[in-house]
Amino acid sequence: MSSGYARRTDGSHHWYWVAAIPGAFVLWLATLAWLAVASSFEAFSFGTRMIELSMVALGVPFAFLTAYFPVAVYRDASYVDRTSGKWAPMPMRQALAALPGLALLVVTGIAVVLTSGSPVVPIIVGFVADVPFAVYYLRKRSERVGVPGFP
Repeated sequence: MSSGYARRTDGSHHWYWVAAIPGAFVLWLATLAWLAVASSFEAFSFGTRMIELSMVALGVPFAFLTAYFPVAVYRDASYVDRTSGKWAPMPMRQALAALPGLALLVVTGIAVVLTSGSPVVPIIVGFVADVPFAVYYLRKRSERVGVPGFP
């Protein structure tokens, strides 16, 4: 087995899933900005429903990223712990720190079902809660061991 294949399958690719959280957040902000500009034109009549409209395209990816985020952090922290020698991030502790977004998604989802609220609220709340820890983890990882290259 080549060393390139071993590198790709040992968990280092989970770093990209962690990095997808802030990347998708920036994409969502750009989408909201574009929808705000577009709503100022009379041809578009979606008005104040910009957030719901943005979730048409980004709702499922946000929900997936929120659910997978603790697993990605755990797998990447395990990889870094095994291979770096410079940083021992304690994978379970890092995964637990990444869990509040998923917990908020579930709790807010239950509240929305009970109150007949908008189904996009739990997705947004859970996802946005993950952004600060994702940025923190990526910054710490970058400072201690760097970032991997593209596969």
